Amino acid sequence: MTKRKKSGPRSSTRTTGHKIIIVDLLEIGSSHGNLTLRGGRDTGQVTCIALPAEVLPSFLTTLEQARLDAEEEYWNVVRHVMATAAPGSSPADASQRVERWLLSQNWSKVLSAVPDDAAHSLSLLTHAGHISFRLAPPYTKSRVLAVFDPVQLHRLQGTLAHHYAMAQQQAASSPLHPRNAIALALDHLAGQPWPPPPAQPPSEEAGQYMRGRYEAFQRRSPYLRTEANTPDLEPDSP
Repeated sequence: MTKRKKSGPRSSTRTTGHKIIIVDLLEIGSSHGNLTLRGGRDTGQVTCIALPAEVLPSFLTTLEQARLDAEEEYWNVVRHVMATAAPGSSPADASQRVERWLLSQNWSKVLSAVPDDAAHSLSLLTHAGHISFRLAPPYTKSRVLAVFDPVQLHRLQGTLAHHYAMAQQQAASSPLHPRNAIALALDHLAGQPWPPPPAQPPSEEAGQYMRGRYEAFQRRSPYLRTEANTPDLEPDSP
């Protein structure tokens, strides 16, 4: 995880060799002993991710810490972005505003603070109130920085836990080498239609969930990031 730092505009969908995808729609599954994720937007941008059973225990532990860390800034980000929206704006408009704001953040600076080598091809970064997965083969087909909403990931904890267990069961009985299993899982995901079937429109229940999460956030103790997960970032140029 990296140090949070606000930065000036930088509108780009690619940085330091990574394509940036802001995840709005998210599907979670399991395939060939892997936890699978398909995330993107209804405009057609999507990334397919396959995480083998062997990396899942440490990954999910780190993901929970990243979620707590990101939420320390998340609610301020939501308030800031929504303050620019016209009264009565649709959920789609709100989502687009958040995407534009996130793309304007200096992700290249955050990425540059993390070693970029094959041994660290899967990293979780917290920045601008969100969690990004820095991904490279074999977990994806190409280098991607996928940016996730921490509250969305919290809401889907049950689904993640279910498919984590499924991936572990599949891996235990699979004769495939993990690399071959990852490739098969990614090929399967890539062959599925996108976007997925339309979700139900936001409801009062969804609004209650968000209010409940905010209240829970206010009651909890602040998350204190360890020094090991807080690399120094060079200050922005004037």
